[in-house]
Amino acid sequence: MLSQVIVYLSLLCQIVAMGYAISLFKQTKFNVAWIMFSTGFSLMAIYRVFELFPVIDQAADEELYTAKVWLSLIISLVFAVGIFYIRKLFQFLRRVDRIRDETEKRVLSAVIRTEEHERQRFAKELHDGLGPLLSVTKMLLSGFDTPNTAEVNEKLKRNLQQVVDEAIVSVREISTNISPHILNDFGLKDAVSSFIKKLRAAEGIEIRFHTNIEHRRFSYDVEVIMYRVICELINNTIRHARADEIQINLQWADDTLHLDYQDNGQGFDVQQTENRGMGLSNMQYRLKSGNGDIQFTSEQGRGMQAHAYIHAK
Repeated sequence: MLSQVIVYLSLLCQIVAMGYAISLFKQTKFNVAWIMFSTGFSLMAIYRVFELFPVIDQAADEELYTAKVWLSLIISLVFAVGIFYIRKLFQFLRRVDRIRDETEKRVLSAVIRTEEHERQRFAKELHDGLGPLLSVTKMLLSGFDTPNTAEVNEKLKRNLQQVVDEAIVSVREISTNISPHILNDFGLKDAVSSFIKKLRAAEGIEIRFHTNIEHRRFSYDVEVIMYRVICELINNTIRHARADEIQINLQWADDTLHLDYQDNGQGFDVQQTENRGMGLSNMQYRLKSGNGDIQFTSEQGRGMQAHAYIHAK
């Protein structure tokens, strides 16, 4: 009686293990190794059924013994094949880990390059914008060290006030470039529109901006990433493309921000630029950090088109 109970419990445990293993097929994406192990569990359940016959029927013959021997051999082969594929699975996982490590290193390198590029740009703006104004301020202040007429002193004060006002404006512009207050206060559409408005007056380039986001707000990371990408695209066009027209289409659909950008400039070789350039890769890494991406299409003399997207739930 005890031997019957033990065999029944063993069969029940084997059936439960088999059912659970089969239920994981979909989660393992029908991995061959897991299928082999599940088949092994199923065959072991059948083997347990064979073991019930001697307990129920004491007159079990030699054919049952032979069947059990063959079934044991098949089970061993199935598990051996499963182990072989498990080894291949581990090799694949190691390869994935190696690719992930290389990707993380490239991302870190891009982040470091981006930070260094921003530091250099910030230092240049301080040197070229604020530096000369401070030098003029110092020179004007030194004018008070010598005896002057009231008229000269009044002129020095007016000039000094004017230079200080220009310095304040310069500081505001630098601050806006680092962290645009319009983006923080009013959102992506107004920030991009403000940036474009300043460029139209300064650069004499026609920029058409269309969007359906209106006053919709997104997370801070999403707004900053898309704003920086748009600004970088425009700056690249102004510096390198010799274009006189830019079209920007920013659309919100299916929890995703889609950007279509186009200029009528001289174009470039996308493959060569991606291999050696930093600006394009920086935009790509910015977007990928927000589960987005960007693709470029361009030919010499035929302008440039870019499509970017970022998920923005």
